[in-house]
Amino acid sequence: MTAPADAAAASGSFAQLFQYKRWANGELLALGEASQAALPEGDHRLFVRILNHTYVVDRIFASHLQGLPQTAYAATNTDETPALPALREAVRASDDWYLQYASGLTADQLAEPVQFRFTDGDTGTMTRAEILNHVVVHGTYHRGAAGRILAGHAVPLPRDSLTTFLHRLQPERRWS
Repeated sequence: MTAPADAAAASGSFAQLFQYKRWANGELLALGEASQAALPEGDHRLFVRILNHTYVVDRIFASHLQGLPQTAYAATNTDETPALPALREAVRASDDWYLQYASGLTADQLAEPVQFRFTDGDTGTMTRAEILNHVVVHGTYHRGAAGRILAGHAVPLPRDSLTTFLHRLQPERRWS
């Protein structure tokens, strides 16, 4: 059995990462929406599809974490490209779910293995902690790819690093 302080630290670390993820997603999606006119149609579509992919993967793994059959998605992206405002709302709701979910887990729950089936039919097992890490890292990777599309059209990128998030959340971390 894990000590309560360890459990609180583990769930607190994941909560902080999902707060960051929610903030960074919001920053990039808002910038993408505001910059739509600066992008050729094909690049705007690719920007949205990249971020939709991360949303779909997040939802697939949310089903796995809840022990629910994953029937909503046959692949890791949708055939249709959603409108950016609708995607922004859906991502925010998903990020809110992950923040709440991660905040409530004990260290023992984080260590629990979860068996699941990938969309290609292959099987897998990961602990809850590994799934949560995957969701955070996967989203970070694809936000970078989406950001490169904006940068290619001279759209200044948001300062969306974890360090920026932490210092905006707690300005007292800055010292002189």
